[in-house]
Amino acid sequence: MDYVFGNETEARTFSKVHGWETDNVEEIALKISQWPKASGTHKRITVITQGADPVVVAEDGKVKKFPVILLPKEKLVDTNGAGDAFVGGFLSQLVQEKPIEESVRAGCYAANVIIQRSGCTYPEKPSFN
Repeated sequence: MDYVFGNETEARTFSKVHGWETDNVEEIALKISQWPKASGTHKRITVITQGADPVVVAEDGKVKKFPVILLPKEKLVDTNGAGDAFVGGFLSQLVQEKPIEESVRAGCYAANVIIQRSGCTYPEKPSFN
């Protein structure tokens, strides 16, 4: 399997550059997941984050949306590193062969932790279960 990660701005820019004439993130994720591949042997899964809006995952011709962990504005400190943290959390479950839902949940958890701190730092003892 191959995975493509991005945020909504990156997805819309990709769509515009390729002349797809849509700014709908779900449509874009689906098109990216169906984009021709050189190998042709693995399917592609597209994962698009959207800040406080749901994470969009396109796989096997279908789009799923997953809610993020909502955070009160007063707890938001710094969004730098949120996307990288999401991908790290996602991959931490993927390498353990967990389902996509669990991978997205871990990604959301990691991003949520990062945005509550200054810089890309993490607590001494994470509480993800």
